[in-house]
Amino acid sequence: MDNENQKLDSKFAQSLVDIVAAELNKNVNILDDRGVIIASFSKGRIGQIHECGAMMLQSGVIKEFYVTKDDEHRYKGVRTGFNMPIIFENKCIGVIGVTGELKTSEPYARLAARFVEANLQSNARQEKLVGALKDKEELQSVFLNKIIRVQEEERKRISRELHDETSQSLTSIIVGLRVLAEQVQSSAERDKLLHMRDLARTTLEAVHDMAVELRPVLLDDLGLVAAAQKFIANYAKQYNILIHADFNNLSRERFATEVEIALYRILQEGLTNIIKHAKATQVWVSLYKTQTKLILVIKDNGVGFNLELFKNTHSRTSLGIYGMGERVALVGGIFDIESAIDQGTKIFVGIPLEVKKTESLQA
Repeated sequence: MDNENQKLDSKFAQSLVDIVAAELNKNVNILDDRGVIIASFSKGRIGQIHECGAMMLQSGVIKEFYVTKDDEHRYKGVRTGFNMPIIFENKCIGVIGVTGELKTSEPYARLAARFVEANLQSNARQEKLVGALKDKEELQSVFLNKIIRVQEEERKRISRELHDETSQSLTSIIVGLRVLAEQVQSSAERDKLLHMRDLARTTLEAVHDMAVELRPVLLDDLGLVAAAQKFIANYAKQYNILIHADFNNLSRERFATEVEIALYRILQEGLTNIIKHAKATQVWVSLYKTQTKLILVIKDNGVGFNLELFKNTHSRTSLGIYGMGERVALVGGIFDIESAIDQGTKIFVGIPLEVKKTESLQA
């Protein structure tokens, strides 16, 4: 491995600093192999020389060290805290430090150093395995595409089984119970059989709803618009919410399979999030086509949220929104969210009509 790959990436270093610092509510620094601070919770310190770290690195004796209160006054660019060297391929490539008392800072500094080392080792193994796939984002897209494809195949299989086999069996039970109810003499027994029939009918409806949620038959047979219209109608009825839907004369038009699946899943997730979080009374859904793109817009009049705060603090944990963005990225599209407190939320998706050829999501 060349020397470039043995250096700490400043963006990765800053991401790690933000995570550890948020957990500890303390300052965290990462130094490069010369003792320069390349990542810090206190952004103003980036670029400064950490004198204690630089002295240790230049001495040739690589070791952990604790910066005392006296050291803080004696040297420049240092804070009281525990500092651990980061070792990769038998070479010290930097130092990570956590401020605070020894008892608090030491275990977190050790853990953070091991985490960085493990990440570097993992990246090295990955580069050897993937060969030409040097771009990590491209590799992630390949893996994600496979995961989504397998998931959609499984959804379709289970949905078909529920629709074709389980539903037919339940229908037969319902008919059989009705026939038995007409043959018995006792009214009490007839009521019991009819009650069982009604229970089976309720179960059949639940199975049907589950099959549609997994993969609606309409999506495969008639396409995106028919499936979306059916989903919106059921959604509005179930949650008693007013939805203004505009599909701009696309009722019979079909699109690439991966595009139809992606937009249907985004519609599902978007409307589900509105019920969970938005407290909206009205929703606007529009799907239309330009010369080059297929556009989906979902807008609500709900409570909204602070978008900047969301991006800074919740982007890694909001798997629903993250998943929508990833699905759009896989088909080469644009994904955007607009929101503000008490001003609702708007989701915009634009997908090229000619999608880059990737491994199909069709079962």
